[in-house]
Amino acid sequence: MKTLKKLITVLTLSTLGFAFTATAMPINLWDWQVDTAFTGYTPAAPNTTVTPSNDNVYWASQGPIAATKLAWGSPFAPGIIQSSLERTVGNNGFGSDIGTGLALGALAQTTTLVHNNFIITGNTLQGATLSTRLLLDPNPTDGIYDVAPTALNFNIDFLETSNDDSCEVVSPVPCNDIFVISPVANLNQGFMLNGYDYNIEILVDGLGVLTDAACAAAGAASGCSGFTTIEGEENDFDVNIRITSLGITEVPEPSTILLLSLAMFGIVASSRSKHS
Repeated sequence: MKTLKKLITVLTLSTLGFAFTATAMPINLWDWQVDTAFTGYTPAAPNTTVTPSNDNVYWASQGPIAATKLAWGSPFAPGIIQSSLERTVGNNGFGSDIGTGLALGALAQTTTLVHNNFIITGNTLQGATLSTRLLLDPNPTDGIYDVAPTALNFNIDFLETSNDDSCEVVSPVPCNDIFVISPVANLNQGFMLNGYDYNIEILVDGLGVLTDAACAAAGAASGCSGFTTIEGEENDFDVNIRITSLGITEVPEPSTILLLSLAMFGIVASSRSKHS
């Protein structure tokens, strides 16, 4: 009898504790760390050279390619720099970007994608894989990143345009270059913590749906997403994250929990009357 009473008490308290956890307030402030690198790339033709540099420390521990910068081609004239695609170097000395006190619904800039788009000869880039990992700390006082959503990979298809008057996109001459980024579904990612569902959104300035002609020129299907870059200058695209709460994960209704608790106590009362 004593064992049964103890078991029922434990179950009841556990049930009530579950209800309390699920109805706690969502976490409003987060510390974060983002590691982003190009973990793969494809030259436009065999035996051509794309030069990776400035490795991210985390991604270097995961594979042979962890560059934060890819450069290619030979400058067309003196004083013109080599074309490149890079993400700005992180702010913690390891190629990571870190921030503190990100409130729900607010934006935090994590990095900037930069395309130095200059007229070149020779080698060019055809595509790359951009990998990113986000770590979150819901308890900024302990310095521990408790939440680690799945790392994401984005495929980049790139077209170095011909710089004549037959532009694949509406642009000045020399023609804009074309970047296609996929899958765009990876720009949103959900996770659950302490009974609440959250969503992480990645927002890239300038990213939008490209014309069918631009998609086809870059080897992508109609309706692709990406951006175009102006020839002869540095093109910057800020990358931001935003965390929002989607509400409480579905739990038993309070009335159901109360009835379950009363039923458990009823079992105890019934057992007592039978043994009196």
